Amino acid sequence: MGMIIDKIKALMKRTGERTERMTDILCLLASYALIFMLPQRMGILFWIIFGISAFLFCVGFFRMGAVIDRCKSKKVKRLSGILLIASGIVLNCSGVLAIWKNQSIERGICIATLLLIEAIVMYSAAASRAVTLRFQWIISLIFRVAAVPMAIGGIAAIVHSIISSFSGTNIAIGVLLLVESIMFWAIGSGNDPFNESFSPIRAVPNMNKTVQELCDALADTETQLGFPWIGKISADQEETIIYGPTEKDIFVYGLFHFGRFYIVSSDDISLLDAEQADAHRIAEIPDSKGRCLDIELLPEAYSNMITRYLENGKVIWSIKLNRHRDRI
Repeated sequence: MGMIIDKIKALMKRTGERTERMTDILCLLASYALIFMLPQRMGILFWIIFGISAFLFCVGFFRMGAVIDRCKSKKVKRLSGILLIASGIVLNCSGVLAIWKNQSIERGICIATLLLIEAIVMYSAAASRAVTLRFQWIISLIFRVAAVPMAIGGIAAIVHSIISSFSGTNIAIGVLLLVESIMFWAIGSGNDPFNESFSPIRAVPNMNKTVQELCDALADTETQLGFPWIGKISADQEETIIYGPTEKDIFVYGLFHFGRFYIVSSDDISLLDAEQADAHRIAEIPDSKGRCLDIELLPEAYSNMITRYLENGKVIWSIKLNRHRDRI
């Protein structure tokens, strides 16, 4: 009887999840359908429909994004990233067409601005799928390269409009391209609100040890994530020094990337070999006062420990940071 009840509950849960996903998809579709219903005149009705469209996008997109973020499948994350970039490109092109073809340039600019914001959100979410240093570098390069022709095109459109014959449409498109080029450059520089993996990275200056030599030197020093071991992070063939993972899949790793040594924290356990990760799994070890650092602050603590070792040969673990936030 208990087994039957459990199956019924599981079925109801799956049915509820499907209903929620369908609701999210319908919210996204409705947000774009409402754009076609915007009146030509920019009155109170225009702004009401405009606001509802933006609201429905936020509801549908961020709820679906939360589900994808919880998914551990690399294939799903890769496909979602491709779909997000493709959707962003479609929204950008639609925004330019809205300015170009609308009789009311103000109406076109409003629509293009909304679509631009939504496209940037999608690009940022796609960039957040990059969870390793290698892929982060590739994403950064792609966005920066894309920013350059956009900036050139935007400036050219504005200058041409001013020199030849003044065109509000060309200036609006030029400004749109300039704004997006700035956002692309910012995302490529790591200023991505959707990607927490950009911030918890610390470079260790003047690293003159191999990964194996570093691991040997740190082998006897207990840290919050225990003792180090040598492994590999998926998509990177370099040897990596790894601490953890914990019972909550938190781990820290350090490796060379384009000649520099970086310390990175993560909770994406798929980056590690499953058998090795299970063999080194450990409960977090608090300091003498029972405190542990949050995941995003761990790279700074490990970087400080390694830097001190390189400077004076002493290996001392400490959670004291310049601006630290600890956990009880």
